[in-house]
Amino acid sequence: MNTKYRNGAFCFARVGAQCQPMDPHSIGVLAARHHLPESIVPQYAGDRAQVSRAITQAKSGLARQGYALTALMTKDHDVRYRINLIARENEHADMPYEAQLSWSDEHGNGQTTKGTHQVVQAVDAMYQSIRGKICPADWTATLTAYLLGECYAQPMREDGRIYYLPPQSLPKLAPLTAFLAAVGISLVVCEIEAEAVPVVQQAASEGLAEQLQALQDEVAAFNGKQKPSNYRARIEEITTLRGRALAYRDALGIGVEQAESILDTLESQVQALLDIRESTVVHRSGRVSAVGTPGSGSVDTMAQSFDAVPGIRASSQEYEARKLAVLSYGAATGHHPTAQPSFSW
Repeated sequence: MNTKYRNGAFCFARVGAQCQPMDPHSIGVLAARHHLPESIVPQYAGDRAQVSRAITQAKSGLARQGYALTALMTKDHDVRYRINLIARENEHADMPYEAQLSWSDEHGNGQTTKGTHQVVQAVDAMYQSIRGKICPADWTATLTAYLLGECYAQPMREDGRIYYLPPQSLPKLAPLTAFLAAVGISLVVCEIEAEAVPVVQQAASEGLAEQLQALQDEVAAFNGKQKPSNYRARIEEITTLRGRALAYRDALGIGVEQAESILDTLESQVQALLDIRESTVVHRSGRVSAVGTPGSGSVDTMAQSFDAVPGIRASSQEYEARKLAVLSYGAATGHHPTAQPSFSW
C-alpha cells in the first residue's frame, strides 16, 4: 500500500449488478485461488429463504400481468400463497381466486413449488435459478465478519457499511479486492486525511472498550459448567482483541496498557476454566464426575477448583450485583440503562 495510508484507510463495499447467484463451490475455488480462507464463502441461506426471495422477486412482474399473491401460511417448513386475478371494472378492482401456490420441505421435499398455474410456474422458475446458490444479499454478513476479524476493522457508523482499517491490515485488501471483483463486488479504499484521525481514534477507542466490556461480563458470568468449545471460542476472541488493540496502538497512538492487562487476566481465567472443564463431565442431573469415571461415581472437585480460579468468583459476584442493580433500576424507572465500561483509555 502507498505511504499515504500510514494512518490506515476507510473502506466500504458495493454490490454491483454483475453480482449474480453463484454456486458455493465456484466461490470456494475463487477464494482458494486468491489465498483466502474458506470462511469467506457465504453460507447458503437455505431453501426456505430462497422460496421467499423467489416470491418477492416475482411479485412486481406478476402485478403488471394482473395477478396478486396473498400469503396464507408462511411457516418455517410450509409456505402457501393465494393467487388472485386483478379484474378492474371502472374504478373498482375485484380479486377473484385463481389458484394456490405451495411449498414444503417436510419429508425431504422442497425441491419445487407446487401448482400448475402460470404464476406458480413463474415463481418456480425463479426459485430453481437461485436454489442452492449464494445470492448478493448473502455476502454482507460474511464480508463484515472477515473485515472485523481478519482485518481488525472498526465500523465508523452504527449500521456498519464504512470501516476503518489499520495500516497493518491493508496488505490483506489486495487479494480480497481481487476476489470480490471476481464475484461482482467492488471494495473501495479511501485515504484518511490528518484532520479525520481524532475521529478515528475516538471510534477505535470506543469500539475496543465495548468489546472488552462484553468479554469481561461474559467471563464473569461463567460458572465452570460451560462447554469446552465455549471457553476455546472466548480464548480466540481474546487473542483477536489483543491483536486489534496493538494494531490501533501502533497506528493511532491509542494507549492500551490497561486493556492488555485486562485481556491477560481474562485469558488466564478462561484457560484455567478450560483446563478444569476438560478434566470433568457435567451430567444432565447437574452432577459432575472426572473424565473416564462412571456418572454414578460423582466427585465435586470442579466447583472447588472453579472457586480457586483467580478472580473468577469475585468477578462473578460483581457481575451479578451489577446486573441486579440494573434490573432494579429498570423496574423502578421503566428505563434499561446499558452498563458503561469499567475502565478508561
